[in-house]
Amino acid sequence: MRHRALNGKARCRGRRSISLAACITLVLADVALAVQQSAPPDSQEASPSESGRFYSSPYLPLDSWVYAYVDVLISRGRLKDLPPLVQPYRRIDIARAVLEAEADAEAPLLRQEREWIAEIKRELESEVSLLESDDAQKLGFGGEFKAGFSAVSQLHRDLLRPTGDEHFFPTLELDLRGDAPAVAGSLRLRWNQHYNNDPQFPGGEAIEFRACDPIVDQCAYRVEEAYAEVQLRYVRVFFGRMYRNWGLPGVDGLLLSDYEYSYDHIGYRFGSDRIALTGMYAPFNDFGGDTARHFSTHRFDWQIRDNLAISVGESVVYGGANRRIELNLTNPVAPWEISGKPDGDERNALGMAEVWWRPWGDLVTYGAFLVDNTSVGDEGRQSGFPQYSAAVGLQLPALLPTLALRGDLTVVSSLAYRSRIGFFEYYTLGQAGYGIGLAQDKTDVILVSLLADWFVIPRLLLKPGLAFMWKGEDDITDPFPDDAFGDRDKLLVGVVENEIRPYLGGLWHGPYGTLRWDLGLNVIKNKDHELAGWEVEFVGSVWAEARVRF
Repeated sequence: MRHRALNGKARCRGRRSISLAACITLVLADVALAVQQSAPPDSQEASPSESGRFYSSPYLPLDSWVYAYVDVLISRGRLKDLPPLVQPYRRIDIARAVLEAEADAEAPLLRQEREWIAEIKRELESEVSLLESDDAQKLGFGGEFKAGFSAVSQLHRDLLRPTGDEHFFPTLELDLRGDAPAVAGSLRLRWNQHYNNDPQFPGGEAIEFRACDPIVDQCAYRVEEAYAEVQLRYVRVFFGRMYRNWGLPGVDGLLLSDYEYSYDHIGYRFGSDRIALTGMYAPFNDFGGDTARHFSTHRFDWQIRDNLAISVGESVVYGGANRRIELNLTNPVAPWEISGKPDGDERNALGMAEVWWRPWGDLVTYGAFLVDNTSVGDEGRQSGFPQYSAAVGLQLPALLPTLALRGDLTVVSSLAYRSRIGFFEYYTLGQAGYGIGLAQDKTDVILVSLLADWFVIPRLLLKPGLAFMWKGEDDITDPFPDDAFGDRDKLLVGVVENEIRPYLGGLWHGPYGTLRWDLGLNVIKNKDHELAGWEVEFVGSVWAEARVRF
């Protein structure tokens, strides 16, 4: 098998590796719980943020409305102990950060910021109460039941790439979470027939067919998140599935993003919120037979000061006939580009660096650069610039007390860092059309976006924006991408599709529900890479849910 057949990931079925990891995680949880319960009180009361005890806590899902507020508060320098480049955050960490912001007499909050923090505190009421009481942690449970709908003008989840007709999808969701000393976990089950109508999968099936009941022909439920994590002061060991994003909140990271559907993995974090080594491993055994594939990624984050954070990281996808997990490509500390086999090593490796800097209170800058195919395996090593992606951003988080502005530029060349469909579609069909990127889901593209966050009232956020896209013919779903070091162009290949999208996004939240929308006009030239004039079409989505908390 050549390295091009190994790029990316599909729905995971690596049961042997996952079962072994589950056993290890359970043993670690038992040991950690014993250590935590036997520790003297003084050792429990210490904290990286020097305020209160250390508590275990589930993570706040990335689709929560809270992140829109947290992003602006981090950019304004209000929430100092939340790392700006790695999400999700634990519920308890957000609660602690907003309490510390309220108590900071040297940087008093604006009236509008106090109102936003009050909304966050209501959402995280149990965590806030625990921190304010400073009681020892006990076994705790909570959850929500949600019912709502999503109305879309197209089936593709990316509004810059409208595909399919308009649809209305009812949704149901059950969220359960729990925590205890040294361990926390969560389970999210969602029913939504968009899973059966996703054009990025063969036949639209993002989930396997399941017979259901007489009410509907096919079940459309999915385990969105399900995990348990051992949590100590400076060590976390994770087992399960959860959406992650390594980048700015609300912006797809270059190394890992939450656009791809969640998948089972083993994760870890060593360190604090200021300096940490984070990573994960997932077995991507989707080809069947004796072909095995593996995915590993890790990153080192250092928040040097409150206004400066840097990160370096790398990912590797490797596999082959009966190929087992390789410890030298899973070691959390070692650089894999150096520790990997130098010759005959079929793998796709990527390296990345990021920086986040707030030179003064009203300006935030961000930059990231990723290089793909730093090792090309059996293709050999030739001269030439490999595939890459880059992102830069500029934020004015406090242009007005209720207004923040943001501009982003993202350039992605002809990468092949993606998910994959099954064996039959890969080798029999042999054509582009299916699969999802592990990070950025678009390739051969230049994106420019301008966005405003206008907090009209504490519970209502308007997000007017303007997006520009230049998209070449290369596609991330190409089963057999060309060699990274060839002479061909790697950016804006062939007939370039031009797109301009003015839109109005928004978010309203309340104690019993949430409403989101993104409505705009897509003005497209050379649609589908065919020479043509400008076309205009309405593209949008509305998502609403009501909830009951318990």
